[in-house]
Amino acid sequence: MKVLVTGSAGVPGSDVLRLLEARGIPCVGTDSPELDLTDAESVYRLVEDAAPDAIIHCAGYTSADRAESLPEHCAALNGMGTLTVARAAVRVGAKMLYLSTPQVFPGTGDTPYGVSAAYGPHNVFGMSKVQGEDAVRSLLTRYFIVRADWIYGSGRGDFLRPMLQEAREKKVLRLASDQVCSPTYAADLAKVLVDLVATEKYGIWHARNEGFYSRAEFGSLIMKKTGTPCRILPVLTADLPGSPRRPLNLRFTGELPPGIDPMPSVEDALTRCVSDLDLYT
Repeated sequence: MKVLVTGSAGVPGSDVLRLLEARGIPCVGTDSPELDLTDAESVYRLVEDAAPDAIIHCAGYTSADRAESLPEHCAALNGMGTLTVARAAVRVGAKMLYLSTPQVFPGTGDTPYGVSAAYGPHNVFGMSKVQGEDAVRSLLTRYFIVRADWIYGSGRGDFLRPMLQEAREKKVLRLASDQVCSPTYAADLAKVLVDLVATEKYGIWHARNEGFYSRAEFGSLIMKKTGTPCRILPVLTADLPGSPRRPLNLRFTGELPPGIDPMPSVEDALTRCVSDLDLYT
């Protein structure tokens, strides 16, 4: 099996590519500027040249907050861009794994969303991911849609290092106490994605580290694990600058098929991540 990984310079694409290489699985990674999801013909050529048996599609627009002011750009990457990758997969006869998000759900209440829960995105980013999921499901029969959120890693390009830098500078951080999710370590997620794409257990799955945390609670845990002298001040999302349109309830069930190992706890994952913070620089 040969695997093409899109978004291979980001989180968790870089972890996916690293794991594939460590396992000796033939693979190739691609990211911008080589990968332009808005240029269909160039995507088709890239995929045809790579001739993969499977595509793990991690690329796309990832900032839920900035997406509110750039809805067309977000939709072009996550919606039409994913449709293009799905069409390319059909052309070469590859199976496809699409990384999505629980932000496709309404984000209300406090009950975890299951894999079959109804769509109802609260924001532009969630809607663009619905478009991506619809594109994959409409064109392919051999597909995996894996939802995950609050993905962080020990490399660069996610929220962990900037948060620690800001914490060291300000000594006090105001973080939302009413946004709740399962923070997910990219290395753990990468293992699920690589394990899953080698199977024929197609469908929609939910991948997360075990445990639910508010942003404030997870921020406090980060400060504790890293020994950073910073006080976390819990506040409501509505009281934060800009009041971004974030769904508050991002609790979702952890649902993986038999044979795919369940993911460890949030605290265990963060402990391992902190020990590797300077591993990939």
